[in-house]
Amino acid sequence: MFNYESVENRLMMPAGFSFLGSWFLHLFISVILPATGKPLQSGSPWRISAAAGKDVILPCRLTASVDPSPVLVAEWSRVDGPFPVTVHVLRNGEELVKEKAPEYLGRTAIMEDGSLKLLGVQRRDNGTYRCVLLRGSSVEEFVSLTVAEVAEVKISVRRTSANELFVVCESSGWSPEPVVSLLDAGGSVLAAQTESSVRPDDLHSVRALVNVAAVKAALTGSGTVICRVELPEMSLANENKIYISDEFDPFEPGLGCNFVMVFAIVLVAVVIAVMLFAFPVWMIEKLRSSLRSSLRRLTEFSFDLVTQQRDGEPDERLLGETYTEYGDITRVETTGASEETANTNQLLSRGIEASHQLAESDLNEMKRYKEDISSVGKILNVHPALIAGIISRQSRAGTKLSANGYGKFNQNCFGLMQISKHYHAVKGNPFSREHLDQGVTFFIQLIKTMKRTKQDWSKEQQLKGALACYIAGEERVIPLSYEEVDSVTPHGDFANDVVARAQWFAHSGF
Repeated sequence: MFNYESVENRLMMPAGFSFLGSWFLHLFISVILPATGKPLQSGSPWRISAAAGKDVILPCRLTASVDPSPVLVAEWSRVDGPFPVTVHVLRNGEELVKEKAPEYLGRTAIMEDGSLKLLGVQRRDNGTYRCVLLRGSSVEEFVSLTVAEVAEVKISVRRTSANELFVVCESSGWSPEPVVSLLDAGGSVLAAQTESSVRPDDLHSVRALVNVAAVKAALTGSGTVICRVELPEMSLANENKIYISDEFDPFEPGLGCNFVMVFAIVLVAVVIAVMLFAFPVWMIEKLRSSLRSSLRRLTEFSFDLVTQQRDGEPDERLLGETYTEYGDITRVETTGASEETANTNQLLSRGIEASHQLAESDLNEMKRYKEDISSVGKILNVHPALIAGIISRQSRAGTKLSANGYGKFNQNCFGLMQISKHYHAVKGNPFSREHLDQGVTFFIQLIKTMKRTKQDWSKEQQLKGALACYIAGEERVIPLSYEEVDSVTPHGDFANDVVARAQWFAHSGF
């Protein structure tokens, strides 16, 4: 039947209580307060779940029909370990704080029905709890608490080296293992590749990706893709979404360009043949020389076009080098490096001058990656100087990387552009073109986010806002005004410092 031993020792017995007193107390509880209400509970314990950081109520109650009086004597303990841990002790309506385990101080309260309110639950609160109540009748119950970690969800569009677009959803830090899915704007689940892994701290990471071209029909060419990560059994979920505006139309080598080249050559040959019969010899010789030169240039251009499109690198004569699609970096206003950044780098100068000095000190190392930076910049239409500015600030042109390619001061960030492994799958080696492509593609998505959310900003302001998002995250930057975008970045100057460094690189060969 009911086990009074714990109640006698913890709730009723004052210091120095004698054995005889204990015997009389046992007699009093057994005779004066017989168990006339709800008997000892049996069967499975209550199963309660809660998100980390939230409050939760662990139930333990007597029915009102049995005894409507308030609970005056109660004991809550944690019993899943080798020894019971006291969580909350109540005697005559007053809590015995001295009995309480330190980790529960200030975090518990007994409800009128005897249930326990646990504030700000943490992962370490996972376990089984035992409740004992005395209120003219008695009850003993067990409650199993599962605390779930619900992490942030990141979603982005990435372009592969094969020029394919993928929507990638990633989230790291869930417990227990969640379910990840990608949906269209109507809530229909998209056929996506999913994977999961478990970190050494027992938290789960999940990832889902879907080819934009494969779901083009579902998205009708453009639309919203939603990433949802959830714990269905606990009705806990988090999600994020992205608006897809890119259209993937890969170049098909073969007929198209080759036909144009052949047709042009044949046309020139026909013109030459006609001229041979229609013009005097002196004029033919003059035109022949001119046409020979033109034909050679046409052939070389066509060959370059085919070769570079086959390699995935459009010719710069087609793209141009203005780099103004996402704003002109040379026109972005900036205050340069903050005093904190200058002091960290042991500089006497401040502001724009300090940023220029830092960029100049990185120039020799940056030249090692200039070819790849320029190539990626031309393909994605982002000024190479801006890419160099990000690399200068993030990794000091690679000089602040460890041997494994991760940052010396942040082991979670990889490569020249310091891409977080918690939100992006690592691609290529830390100095590769593939890595640069990944970082710049991610940055472009941030610019597009700023365009959607900050439509009254100029292109240059949106570009600067995207730089702040690159280091601080969209959710922290979007609520801010333009003047505040750097207030949430490291040293309060990331966007301004990168812009100033980029402007220096723009005038130094990048």
